[in-house]
Amino acid sequence: MLQQAVVIPLLTSVQTRSGADGVYLHRFEGDGQTARLAAWTGMAPGKQPGLLQGAASREHFERDSPIVLHEDAWSDRRFAGFPEFAAQRFQGLVSVPLIYGGRNAGMLNVCRVRPASLPAGEVALLFGLSVPAGALLAADSENEALRQEIQKLSQQLADRKIIDRAKGLLQANFAWTEEQAYLHLRRVSRQTRRAMREIATDVIERGNLHLVEARHAS
Repeated sequence: MLQQAVVIPLLTSVQTRSGADGVYLHRFEGDGQTARLAAWTGMAPGKQPGLLQGAASREHFERDSPIVLHEDAWSDRRFAGFPEFAAQRFQGLVSVPLIYGGRNAGMLNVCRVRPASLPAGEVALLFGLSVPAGALLAADSENEALRQEIQKLSQQLADRKIIDRAKGLLQANFAWTEEQAYLHLRRVSRQTRRAMREIATDVIERGNLHLVEARHAS
């Protein structure tokens, strides 16, 4: 999850400073084939999932320079797939690529309902967000990867506890070695195309009925 407590005040500040009607932060995922709306302030985007995929996403992933449109931004084909333009006919747009580590991490779309040009100082301010906002997106992605790894390890530990308990039951009932019990669980898992955790859970929950079936299968 993006650090909303940090990002939303930043977007709100950008909206206030630029006089925008909406500010939308998009993050690129993977190799740039998908852009996802990560956070926004101001006018609500459309109800679609907030995804931009395929060639449209790749086009923005590969650009490294801002796009400034003073009017009719809503009709520009490059932004047709964005959820904010699906809901609003924005006239003005400043779209800033967010760079981190030499690659495009995402983009910031600052949108206005009425056609108008921004003062040079305000445009420079938005352009200056490219690197720090890109670093914020990259840091969040790294944190998310770390959280996923921790969840994966936690699940593996939980699975191991269940498998060890099932092995103990098999060993106690059939006088098997730990290796025999493990090989049985693995064999049934492969034969039934079910995870070893599920097989172990069956051994624990079904008790002797399943153990008799296990004896004949082994």
